[in-house]
Parts: sequence; C-alpha cells; structure tokens
Amino acid sequence: MPLQIEESLKNDVSGVYKNELLEKFHQASSQIRMEINQGVDPVEYNKLDKLLRAIEASSEVVEQVWGQR
Repeated sequence: MPLQIEESLKNDVSGVYKNELLEKFHQASSQIRMEINQGVDPVEYNKLDKLLRAIEASSEVVEQVWGQR
C-alpha cells in the first residue's frame, strides 16, 4: 500500500509538490549546516551528520518516486 506522500508525488505532474518538498529539505539542511559550522561537540556533530545524510537520502527518494510517474 503506497504512502500518501508517494501518491502525491506520482500525481504531481507539474512538479510543484516535489519542489516544495525539496525546498523544505534544502532549508533544513542549511540550518543543520549552519549549526555544525558554529561548532558542536562530537556527539552532537554525529547526530547532525546522520540527520543531514537522511535528508539527502530523502531528497533522492523524492526525485526517484516523482520520476516514476
């Protein structure tokens, strides 16, 4: 059973929804990078780095699912 986000992406012919998601991911990544650049302890750095990787992976998935329409 497909997720709602998957259905929304597959029905997003113009790419507006896809772009909205990618922009949100980009904004979150920028905030995380700013926090990292301000200096964080190693434990916090590891958490933020994992979060960045998850956001990057999510962006790739959004592109792939949208491309399957």
